[in-house]
Amino acid sequence: MRYRLLIIMLCGPLVLAGCWSNQELDDTVLVEGVGIGKGTNGDLQLVVELIKPTGQTGGSESEEQGSELSLVLDNTGDTLLEIARDFIRYSKRRLNFTHSLVWIVEHDLAKKKEFTKALDILRRDKMLRLSSFLFISEADSDLTDILSTPTLYEDLTSTELVSALEQTQFSMDYATIKLREFYELLEEPINSAYVPVIKTKQVGEQTITVIEGTAVIRDNQMIGKLNLRETIGLKWLLERVKGGTVSVSTGEKGKKAGIEISDTNTTLKTRMEEGQLQAQVNVEVEGTLSDNMTDGNINEAFFKEVEQKVSKDIKQTIQDTLDTLQNDFKADITGIGVKLYQTHPKQWNAVASDWHNDIFPNADISVHVDTNLTHQGLINESIDQNSRKPHNNPYRFGK
Repeated sequence: MRYRLLIIMLCGPLVLAGCWSNQELDDTVLVEGVGIGKGTNGDLQLVVELIKPTGQTGGSESEEQGSELSLVLDNTGDTLLEIARDFIRYSKRRLNFTHSLVWIVEHDLAKKKEFTKALDILRRDKMLRLSSFLFISEADSDLTDILSTPTLYEDLTSTELVSALEQTQFSMDYATIKLREFYELLEEPINSAYVPVIKTKQVGEQTITVIEGTAVIRDNQMIGKLNLRETIGLKWLLERVKGGTVSVSTGEKGKKAGIEISDTNTTLKTRMEEGQLQAQVNVEVEGTLSDNMTDGNINEAFFKEVEQKVSKDIKQTIQDTLDTLQNDFKADITGIGVKLYQTHPKQWNAVASDWHNDIFPNADISVHVDTNLTHQGLINESIDQNSRKPHNNPYRFGK
């Protein structure tokens, strides 16, 4: 028995060492960005941004900057897997999508009914990661041009796009979404989603990528696009605003004052009443005075005026977004339908089949916004020592 155990202990490491299905890194090429579109013959087009291994550019280290560290290739085929395998003829290596950061769907493909079927492999194949970010290209922007755009700071275009998405605490202009979040939205009873729109833009002699607007997805098809202001309204509804600024005009003509948002909270209440959806949107905003271009004194009356006008501006932005979604697109991507489904499942079951075409477009949705300026910056003392202070209030010591 002792000898048998000894043999097992000696032979065990020999059997367990190594992997049967391993793929050597030297035999693959890493894909950072992917574009999917319609081919010229009704098939699919796949555009990939590949990382060039160090030393493969043929130049000195100082010359290996920006796009020289990457290679953009495109190919067509009937399925994404077929195209990826056929890429070996061009890339001389198998494509490795494990580290892909962004996926961009071409505008024309997104407008096609049930375009998500072309993306089936994204959830089916174990190599692909659902933590990648998703975009839809603008109608006049080419996938190859987007992934070939010269970078400003990063080495790869895809890496630079992701770095921009990580700055959402400073801007409200775009709504980000990852593949996992996108599929979760489509699997909810509402069957609708949103995706940021990306395009190329010429600024002087430099071509850059710009995230501008949000695509509205309903029944697995892009049916329209929200502009920048409507995108901000959508983020307020979804409680996705993490920061940013709001500027308003004060009593003095042409004079502006702005606040920097530090905290937000959005709550939804829904119910069905005599066949009509009644919804209430409550938004709470905390911020600090960031800009004051007026000549007036900063006092309590000034604070109240700014708070009221900021609340009015945010409310109007949300209402503009709701108006577009209810009347133009008849698509609920606001979370209101999900709220009704979660809180009143029986009421939801009774109206689910008519939600997009009747219930949501005719819903009575009220919006209330409450803004609280917590302090005015570093110039003057706090005007109200008894007002509610944020956790990071710099005026924690009174006189």
